[in-house]
Amino acid sequence: MPTLFAILAALLLSAPPVKPDPSAALFPKPLHLQHVRRLVLDPGHGGDNLGALGAAGVREKALTLEIALHVAQFIRQHSDAEVLLTRETDVALELRQRPRKANALKGDVFISIHTNAHETGEATGMEVFFLAADSSAETVRQLIEREEGIAPDRPTALLPWSVTSIVTEMGHANALNRSQDWAIALADGLQKLRPRARFRGVRQAPFGVLKEARMPAVVLEVGYITQLSEARSLLEGRTHSQFGAAILLAMQALDRQIAAEDTGRKAPVR
Repeated sequence: MPTLFAILAALLLSAPPVKPDPSAALFPKPLHLQHVRRLVLDPGHGGDNLGALGAAGVREKALTLEIALHVAQFIRQHSDAEVLLTRETDVALELRQRPRKANALKGDVFISIHTNAHETGEATGMEVFFLAADSSAETVRQLIEREEGIAPDRPTALLPWSVTSIVTEMGHANALNRSQDWAIALADGLQKLRPRARFRGVRQAPFGVLKEARMPAVVLEVGYITQLSEARSLLEGRTHSQFGAAILLAMQALDRQIAAEDTGRKAPVR
């Protein structure tokens, strides 16, 4: 009569082999970063701010947190970078708390993670946004109103500051200039790691969550939660690893860019 050990061994041998994560294969050894060493992730919504309702029945606030936690784990495993979150549980954070918390954490780069939504459930794709003083695109205006609960051009007591006033302060001005580089690097990483997913582009928008950030900052719309197949994909751990790898590649690209600029500044004048 076979022993329990023999039965377990037979079950293990007959089980299909676990496929290696191709995202992890990009980093055979932990990546060392010199300048972009602290990433702050901001899972959108939370608490009574539910966000969009997905086709698969999941709420945006839950999915953004799940993705952020997996991304943080991936980056910690494959680099020496530090990853911090503005929230790690289902708690409410006011809009202005998010960049201010990132500033207090002294982040080198900042990503606010969101999912997109569409009335008909047909739209798909990822987008990356960095700060702009204004935007005339109606789709961007609707996105901001849905994500933040206010019209981007309507004065409110909650958001009494403007991009124009912010960029006059040197720290914000430098962060704003570098944010475009950060957005482009992230877009490159996303397209490399998720070539089958639609990428809708890098765009500018006056997101309040970006306006007080003192570091390069972007909003990442990971996909349309209202499109059934995309919503299902966004629930998968494999997809979360792809986001983690894309973000780590973007951190590496920005790190190299800063290092090259520093070398150029230090080079002797001939």
